[in-house]
Amino acid sequence: MKIKKYSAVFYEWINKLTEWFCYLLLTVLLGIVFIQVFLRYVFRSPVSWSEEVALLLLVWFGMLSVAVAIYRHTHMAISVIWDRLRPSLQLLTNIAVEFLILFFALNISINAGLLIDIVGDQTLSASGIPRSWLYYPLQAGGGLMAINAIGNLLLDHFPGKDAEPSSIESP
Repeated sequence: MKIKKYSAVFYEWINKLTEWFCYLLLTVLLGIVFIQVFLRYVFRSPVSWSEEVALLLLVWFGMLSVAVAIYRHTHMAISVIWDRLRPSLQLLTNIAVEFLILFFALNISINAGLLIDIVGDQTLSASGIPRSWLYYPLQAGGGLMAINAIGNLLLDHFPGKDAEPSSIESP
C-alpha cells in the first residue's frame, strides 16, 4: 500500500532529522561547557549565561533523545520477563506499551502547555532567555513521542518483526 510506504518514509525521515538535531545540540552543549570551564580556570573570568544555555540545550537534547529512543525501541525494558513471553504475548505487550507511551506523551505535551502559560513572559536571570523556552522541549519531545508511538502502532513497527525500527543507517 502506497500510503503506508510514504508514511514509513516520512516516519524515518522525521526521526533521522531529529537524530541529527540531537547531534548538533550535544556538540553545541559540549562546546559551551568546554568554553565555560576554560574561561573559569584559565582566565578566572567565567561567563554568566553559560549554565542557563547549557541547561536549555540539555533539556532539548533529553526530550528529543527519548522520542528517538521510542522510535528505535531502545527505551527501558525488563528483558528477563520479555524473553519468557510467547511471541503473541510479546506483540500484545508491545501494543500496550505503545498505548501507554502515547498517553504519557500527550500528558507531557498538555501539561507543558500549561507551564508555558504559567511562566508567561518571565526570563532567565543571566541570559535573558524567556523561561518558557525550558518547557517548549517538553511539548516538542512529547509530540514526537506521540508521533512515534502512533507510527509504531499503525506501521506495525515492533522489534522482532520483519521491519526493523530503522532501515536508515546511523552515522
